Amino acid sequence: MEEVGRWRRFVGRLYYLWGTLHRHVGNLQGDREEFRLAVDAFGRALQQNPAFVQCLYERGVLLWREMGDGIAAAADMTRVLELEPERHEAWFNRAFARHVAGDEMGAVADFQRYLEVGDDPMWLEVSRQQIEDLLALGASAKEEK
Repeated sequence: MEEVGRWRRFVGRLYYLWGTLHRHVGNLQGDREEFRLAVDAFGRALQQNPAFVQCLYERGVLLWREMGDGIAAAADMTRVLELEPERHEAWFNRAFARHVAGDEMGAVADFQRYLEVGDDPMWLEVSRQQIEDLLALGASAKEEK
């Protein structure tokens, strides 16, 4: 990937900060429009610096958790993992994004991967529980057919 110049990194950082402000206001007020504005600002930051990993990560979390867009969120988390493979929490968040998108088996695979590489005890336990719940949900759906 082409090296991004100092000015573009700076402008990208400004858009990122603008996005974090909108996300914060959205969290305080529960305002979906603020979340949309945050996603837009993060997108502008990424236009300036496509390898801005923290911005990709935060936009991905916002997309699945607040906007319900699992497909776009999973794409962001996949890109995070390509750019920074040691960012293990991206497996955890991509699992939730895939679940939101209706890809339960993809979610199970990502939760399992997080169990292999993750280190946060709370998120490890959440991953175990999510795997159990998703597999039970899948088995229940098969029985209904």
